[in-house]
Amino acid sequence: MEKQRNNYQQVIFRSFILFLLPFIFVVKVGSANSSVYDNRLYNCFVSNNMQEWQKVIVDLEMEFEATKSINTEFQLLHAQYGFIGFLLGSKRTSLGEEYIAKADKHIASLLKLNPKWVEVMALEAAIIAYKISIRPYKAPFLGPKSISLIDDALELEPNNIYALIEKGNSKHYAPSFVGGSPTEAIVNYQKAITNIKVSNKTKTWWYLNTLTQMALAAEKAKNYTLASKMYKEILSIEPNFKWVKDELYPKFIKKTSPQKRVG
Repeated sequence: MEKQRNNYQQVIFRSFILFLLPFIFVVKVGSANSSVYDNRLYNCFVSNNMQEWQKVIVDLEMEFEATKSINTEFQLLHAQYGFIGFLLGSKRTSLGEEYIAKADKHIASLLKLNPKWVEVMALEAAIIAYKISIRPYKAPFLGPKSISLIDDALELEPNNIYALIEKGNSKHYAPSFVGGSPTEAIVNYQKAITNIKVSNKTKTWWYLNTLTQMALAAEKAKNYTLASKMYKEILSIEPNFKWVKDELYPKFIKKTSPQKRVG
């Protein structure tokens, strides 16, 4: 009888392990894919290849549909967030709105699982800011919600990278009469940069972007010494970063170089 019970327990244990194996495999594959996606997006950002970025989003969508992985859904949301910024900056508003609608669905899904998911709260604040940039007349209604989300996120986790970046973005791009301040943006970007370095996430598109946003904020604050330092640091990290190498840094040099006297 005792032997039968032990055999039964072994069968149950083996069945349990077999049940878990697919989930263990998915977690491992998801983790590996996460690194692959990060690398692909980084290369897209450096080379300004946004067609490839869109392909990464499609691949993430397919993986999420197959696995329903929460981590994949978050990475998909973050990739959409970066792509929306590019679309709106390129005046491709209609497509930007399509991706905003997709992002909204993922935000709702992730916050339903965890209403205090700080990274998702920060991204929701950013998506709201995108909506304001499309329809500025909504700023009085949506602006306070975006700011409140960032402040709530930072109250929960004062050193959260995503929340600090969005706090920096809100200070960088908001008009001064509603609290915008490039100097305060720099402070938040610097905190985010420090924490990214600590977390060893420097080989990511959003690290390069945060450095770039800090350089732009320094320009806006007329702190040209800091802006020059940041641009040089960016190009020392990634010499082929097209946005800075071919556009932002040459414009900065032209703007800050002493004008040649006409003889």
